[in-house]
Amino acid sequence: MIHGLLDKLFGSDDKPKHGSPKNIKHAHDEISKLLNLYKDQEHLMTAMIMNAGQRKIAKLNTGILSIDDQAQQFVTDAFHPSDPEQLLGKGTKIQFSLTHHGVRHQFDAVHIQSQSSPEGTRHHFQFPKGIEQIQLRDAFRVKLSQAHPIKVTLTHSEQPAITGALADLSASGMRVRIEGLVSPKPVRGEAYSSCHLVLSDGSPIVCAARLMHWQYDPDLRVTFLGIQFVDLDGNTQRALNRFLTELQRKQRQLS
Repeated sequence: MIHGLLDKLFGSDDKPKHGSPKNIKHAHDEISKLLNLYKDQEHLMTAMIMNAGQRKIAKLNTGILSIDDQAQQFVTDAFHPSDPEQLLGKGTKIQFSLTHHGVRHQFDAVHIQSQSSPEGTRHHFQFPKGIEQIQLRDAFRVKLSQAHPIKVTLTHSEQPAITGALADLSASGMRVRIEGLVSPKPVRGEAYSSCHLVLSDGSPIVCAARLMHWQYDPDLRVTFLGIQFVDLDGNTQRALNRFLTELQRKQRQLS
């Protein structure tokens, strides 16, 4: 039951799609650049804890707090929904994964140590030997024109509602553009009880949602939220797929 709930919240696709193009970054500079991207954009990462027999024994989520390029180490915050410190001995291998702009990033990292802090437990890991990137066939994103913006409203159970404009869209999520810095500051992984938008063809998209990553651009003075749709019903998913297919067709004609 617990694993089923985790799959629902954080995704159950732990393997690349068959036939998806992929590449692996091995250079230290490339690995450091990607890890800093995950940190700077507050990416929510899925973490699979492996035992000595390489069997998955826990599926959780976390995010990167800091990176030490010289020591080739990175630090994450506590694992959620519960932090299984008893499973995280020195040398434990963790499989991390996330999706960024329709591309799945995944890598293995070795746990070094756990430390307590006033803000909670911190976990130290060695840099991975490589980061694999896989283009997901069902997560291609389509950019939306801001000339006629599509309004998006995200409702939170405890915080004020957030309103922005659709920046890009896929079958599984979207990126929302919001003027200024969102306050209070977003927290990766937080749930929105309602996500509402109406596509330009008149199709309403109403579902729950989860914040997968976010970034504030000081030059544009804009906050971007990376949103994952949760519990889309069948009719809504089909309407969304039709809209994306038609939009891709039109964009190919223009190009």
